[in-house]
Amino acid sequence: MRKEMRNKLTRVLYELNALDKGQIRVKDMAQETGVSVRTIERDMNDIEDANFSLWNPDPGVWAFIEGFSLEKMQLTSIEASILVLMSDMASSLGGDFAGSFELLKRRLLALLEDNPFFIKVIGGEKYQETPITRTLEQSIRMREWVEIHYQGGKMPSYQLRPLKLIWMDGFWYLLSLTDDDQLLKFRLEKISSAKEMGKFFKYNKNIDKILKESTNIWFEKNRPMAVTLEVSAECAHFFKNKTYFPLQKVEKELQDGRIVLSCKAAKEEEILPTILHWLPHIKVVSPDTLYKHVKEVLNDYLRSVK
Repeated sequence: MRKEMRNKLTRVLYELNALDKGQIRVKDMAQETGVSVRTIERDMNDIEDANFSLWNPDPGVWAFIEGFSLEKMQLTSIEASILVLMSDMASSLGGDFAGSFELLKRRLLALLEDNPFFIKVIGGEKYQETPITRTLEQSIRMREWVEIHYQGGKMPSYQLRPLKLIWMDGFWYLLSLTDDDQLLKFRLEKISSAKEMGKFFKYNKNIDKILKESTNIWFEKNRPMAVTLEVSAECAHFFKNKTYFPLQKVEKELQDGRIVLSCKAAKEEEILPTILHWLPHIKVVSPDTLYKHVKEVLNDYLRSVK
């Protein structure tokens, strides 16, 4: 137990120093520290639970929020790593001990009055380590086919090439390929069983590119829909500084401050919610089918509130 605690303390110290310098990639950190990807993910959760201002800009990437540093918390990296370890221990003990430590932690960090940072991640399904998730993790690492049973699925069972466990839009999913190369996503909590099949596959690195280009769970292998959008001058700066749509590109900046964007989508569902979110500051230029769909949605809404 003492050795395990010392190992974790050393590892978290290394991770905090790395975070203080910039973004870290979970996969790279796992290789550097000689542990599993899941262990690093758990460390990130522990660091976040200890009230360090972390965020997850991309799948498998963690960073302190902009402007945050250990120096601003008036803690050394060693003190910060001890705080993370103690926070994890207090949480596991529960009861009065956990509550008392939480009060102590708040006093130490002066979270209520002095910390100028706040970041809110929309809640969702937490990752639960179970026999099913361990089977899926192992199969992903080994590139081994699995057979799963899925609650509410169209088929009694699915034989799949498991690719990644991904967290998007507040839920955990299994990303996989079928034997005919369909890209399927399964909500993790709805998988009732998973069994290795004893046959193996070669990983397609195009999946990493597809994931990197995604903005929500509606992504697919191909994006045949080319879309052109116009953004108002009031909101143009948001779209210049952040990617809201897959393969987003500023095509033109107009004299009055408006901008014209292009993007590509697998289907309307991949971009429609974002378009509706930014109304009335965004307008569909093309394709005409998407323009008509947005108009229909708005008309249906207006009729419903009369």
